[in-house]
Amino acid sequence: MASLFKGQSGEALLAMTLASGGDERIALSADGRNPYGAPIRPATDEIWFASSTASAISRRGWAAAGDALPLAFSATGAENWFAGLRQRILLALAPIGADLVFCASGTQAEYVALFCAQALDGAKPKRCLNLLVGPGETGRGATYAAGGRHFLNSAPFGPSRQGQIVEGWSAESVFLATMSIRDESGSPRQEEDIDAIGECFARNVVAQGARALLHVLDCSKTGLAGFSRDLAKRLRDEFPENISVVVDACQMRCSPETIHADLANGFMVMISGSKFLGGPAFSGALLLPPDMMRALAKRPQICWPEGLAVHTAYFDWPPYLREKIAGPFGARANQGLGLRWEAALAEYEFFRAQKPEVFERAVALFGEEAERNLARTPGLSRDSASGSPTILPIFSKSESGAPLPADPIHGALRKKRMHLGQKVAVGNAEVLRLCFAAPQINDFASRLADGSDEAAAFAPLANDMRRLFDTWGALLAIM
Repeated sequence: MASLFKGQSGEALLAMTLASGGDERIALSADGRNPYGAPIRPATDEIWFASSTASAISRRGWAAAGDALPLAFSATGAENWFAGLRQRILLALAPIGADLVFCASGTQAEYVALFCAQALDGAKPKRCLNLLVGPGETGRGATYAAGGRHFLNSAPFGPSRQGQIVEGWSAESVFLATMSIRDESGSPRQEEDIDAIGECFARNVVAQGARALLHVLDCSKTGLAGFSRDLAKRLRDEFPENISVVVDACQMRCSPETIHADLANGFMVMISGSKFLGGPAFSGALLLPPDMMRALAKRPQICWPEGLAVHTAYFDWPPYLREKIAGPFGARANQGLGLRWEAALAEYEFFRAQKPEVFERAVALFGEEAERNLARTPGLSRDSASGSPTILPIFSKSESGAPLPADPIHGALRKKRMHLGQKVAVGNAEVLRLCFAAPQINDFASRLADGSDEAAAFAPLANDMRRLFDTWGALLAIM
């Protein structure tokens, strides 16, 4: 049996398992890549600035997942393995008393947040009105999932039907409202305007005797944020029985201290190991705050929408919650999800061990190199109204200055094994996103530790960026 996990057979099993326990978005085509163009094996000879969408697994992540492969298939050790993964994440991000539910993706975390919010109401859950901000800049299936509907025609543990209400919920028990984080011109809305709409929504929901689930978007696909945490805390403190808050931190571009504070304030927090952390798609989790865990622990049994079975496994849940859920679950363990988190945590734990100034210098050098390349490449410009230091949205324009569609450029770059974050609509134009992630920062830190000076340590990344922009500019010249 041990030979199964070694050599070529072990690597084949590892690749197959890493691509399991998800939906059609993780399925590999004949070339060994998922629909996002990412292979399940390391691809160190390719150029990767696509972490806002998906990345190839790093060498460090591949090795960590390989080491854990026997645990994934252990008849007696899988439960302890998931418990260990859970504790590693909680130790890094959460206050004492918090817990988490593993989710096959950040989109599946929407289901868990909705379920946990309603579970606070006991045997007769209130109608839940879910307010999602920036749906065009979160996961593509978020509007379906946040409304209690299946978001694809496939799920980790069985078929589903896109748009159909999850069995056990109803259109009367779950209602979705959305608002854009940008105005019609594509400019980001002011924080106070976003908050005013959120507060009006929440107060109307409370007046109806229903529960409001307010989304706080920590970092959108282009680096925008809303609703504010100040608004969320004020409303939750005023209406603790009727307002729940979930923070979408799936990009994982905020500090661990921020997530820790969110949980201490009673917010649920959605995270992912497959964006900034650089783990393979898809690896999600929902962190549950201590006060929610105490409240749920008092419930003798928790009403479970049976349609969630195709989305979640038994070991995804903390022991004292899964014992309260009558079931069914889609599987006992999601081995692929666990291995994807092993890969992500290998990078994150290495990243967390670095001094803050190493991170700061790496991000500064990334920004400086991006600006140099933008300045020398006609037709490219950064969306200065949005973005974070590690997500730079970039417009592509023709010689006449007209916006160019992003998909043909993205596809042509991908064919050359150069990867950017997928397109996002910004007004009447589209951006592609140049992204910086933990594995790249870790490599920079390793070269510094080996004795390279700052310029030499960043040189491989700078070379990749120059090659990418050279190719990008050449594409614009022929479009």
